[in-house]
Amino acid sequence: MGYDLDAERLLLHTVQPVEALETLLTTGTLRPDPGLAEAEFADAYDWIHRMMAARLPTGGEGALWLWARTRRKHLVDTCHRSRGQVLLTCRVPRERVLLSHFDEWHLVLNKALGMPRLPGESEDDAFTRWEEAHDEFDARLRAAGIRDAPIREWPTDLRDEIERTWECILDRGNYGPSECWQGTVHALNADEVLEAVRIT
Repeated sequence: MGYDLDAERLLLHTVQPVEALETLLTTGTLRPDPGLAEAEFADAYDWIHRMMAARLPTGGEGALWLWARTRRKHLVDTCHRSRGQVLLTCRVPRERVLLSHFDEWHLVLNKALGMPRLPGESEDDAFTRWEEAHDEFDARLRAAGIRDAPIREWPTDLRDEIERTWECILDRGNYGPSECWQGTVHALNADEVLEAVRIT
């Protein structure tokens, strides 16, 4: 679909409520509502917000989520599940967008270790290596009695260890050229929107 993740301005898509478009048109800027974040994923969102604060020149609370590279079928499926909302197609300066690997983001959501495939490693071997590392880490969590506790309640060393592994999802060099990528921004400006389409 013409995505170039090295471009100065990235082609992005996001599905938003009609009210968000109205806010964008009225104020000139759309900012995220942190209150809409799902509470069960608070640790994952906290991590991505800290990564944004450390890596982007912008600031703010929360994150607006956008597709930075996806398949047409996936975008169509997303729209089918979003009737009544608005699909915004945008171009945003690259330095204001934190890219993360879409599938691997689920490791963060599920409090699992991040571990990209090594050069020349088969998918099966990579999974076996990840499974062994996961089991070892899980045993340490169980021994500490914190396996089901929120990450913010873990001892600092374990929390830092798992969060360091997640940083691999921010490095495009860890993945193939046709993978799906998402982007997060602190705000979207009206002049960055190329098209707004009501999904019916």
